[in-house]
Amino acid sequence: MRVKNKVMMLLMALMLVVSGMGVSATSFAANTSDDPWSFSLGVKMTTMQHIVGRRKDNDSKNYIYWSSTYGGNLSKITISPFGANSAQGKAYPAGTKSGGERRYIMNQTGKYALTNFVYELGYKYARPGMLGNKGSGGAKGVWSPDCAGSYTVLQ
Repeated sequence: MRVKNKVMMLLMALMLVVSGMGVSATSFAANTSDDPWSFSLGVKMTTMQHIVGRRKDNDSKNYIYWSSTYGGNLSKITISPFGANSAQGKAYPAGTKSGGERRYIMNQTGKYALTNFVYELGYKYARPGMLGNKGSGGAKGVWSPDCAGSYTVLQ
C-alpha cells in the first residue's frame, strides 16, 4: 500500500509540473503573424497615421515590412512606436522606458525591427505611427507586434 501511495503522489506531482510547463509555454507565445498596413503619407502631414493595434505579447521589437510605394514619390517614412489599451484606442508614446516619443527613419522599402517599450509600459496593444519624411504618396506593407526574425534595427 505504501508503494501505491508513493506512485500516486509521484504521478500527481508530475501532472502539476507538466501542466505548469504548459501554462508558462503559452504565456510567452509571440504575436508574429503578418497583418497588412497601407497609408497615404506626405511631408506636410502633422498627424501620425497609426496602424490598427494588435496584442503585444512580449518585449520584442515590432516587425515592420515596408514593401512598396504607389501614386507619388514617397522615399522615406518616419515611424514611431506607440502603445494602446485596445486595437483602435488612443495611441500613447512608447519609444522610451519612461513613455516618451522616439522617431525613427525608414530610408527605403525593406524589413525593419522597431525598438519599443509597449509591453514594458503595460499597454496591451502595439500601434506604430507613421509620417511621410521625404516626398508623398502611398505606402504599404505588413507588420507584427512581436518580431521573430533578425532585421535591420531602426536607429
